[in-house]
Amino acid sequence: MIRLPLWIFTKSEDFPFFIQYGYHDSECYLHGHEDFSELVIVLEGSAEHTVGTEHYPISKGNVFVINQDTEHGFTGVSDFRICNIMFRPEVLFEHIYNIRQSPGFQALFVVAPHYLQNHRFSSRLHLQSQEFAAVKAMIRDMITEYNRKQEGWQTYCYACFLQLCVRLSRLYQLTNTEQHRCVMQLAAATAYMEGHFCSSISVAELAQMSGYSQRQFSRLFKEAYGVSPNAYITNLRIQKAQQLLQNTQLPIGEIAWNCGFEDQNYFSRMFRQTAGVTPSAYRNRERNNVGKSAQ
Repeated sequence: MIRLPLWIFTKSEDFPFFIQYGYHDSECYLHGHEDFSELVIVLEGSAEHTVGTEHYPISKGNVFVINQDTEHGFTGVSDFRICNIMFRPEVLFEHIYNIRQSPGFQALFVVAPHYLQNHRFSSRLHLQSQEFAAVKAMIRDMITEYNRKQEGWQTYCYACFLQLCVRLSRLYQLTNTEQHRCVMQLAAATAYMEGHFCSSISVAELAQMSGYSQRQFSRLFKEAYGVSPNAYITNLRIQKAQQLLQNTQLPIGEIAWNCGFEDQNYFSRMFRQTAGVTPSAYRNRERNNVGKSAQ
């Protein structure tokens, strides 16, 4: 499989984002993405979307996300015009916790791309005329800014992109097909974890919330997110702890409690396992880095 890196499209390391109109008069060869995801909005025409060995019809108004290492391409194109938005989710969504609490976001940007790659997932978000016109206007605005590169263009594009992601995520939640409902079951549990990770959450509760058995939920979750539900919750807690260590003077024991760890020793052990240093060493290191930057 040919794997394309993001630097082919943009050399910017501090703003890993690229947007363009794509015109396809012939087939687009099978390829994968080495280090980025791609949001695709079909603006005109139709095609067969090839994912691995499967083929799915797509047409004007369809929206979908392709994540890393998914082999895909387009065949049978007819007046096919799309918008490609390429980005690194781990950078652009890293500190946007609010959007990660949206079931529609988890479904569109994480679960559905995984199902598309591994479970013959044929359903796509389809924009109706009014929403399609609004999304086209947002895309046009972003592309104009991206190409002109006037003062503040990166901030402008980033803000527009996040607005687009929120809009599409809300629309995804309104889609009512059997395949979408299966995706939303898992996504809703993840969104709950994102908003309540500092509280006590059991896998049994999450499984019940999703409508799956505990064993099935744990298996499906690990397939989609790469870690177990408990490991996912722990990672969220450690990320929150890192923020508090950097930005507050709170004692480490209080930070542990605020992040959902009832035992400070267990918190320190898990923090070191994840971050490579103890909480106090992490705080000192981050303070030193800030001091050096200020000099």
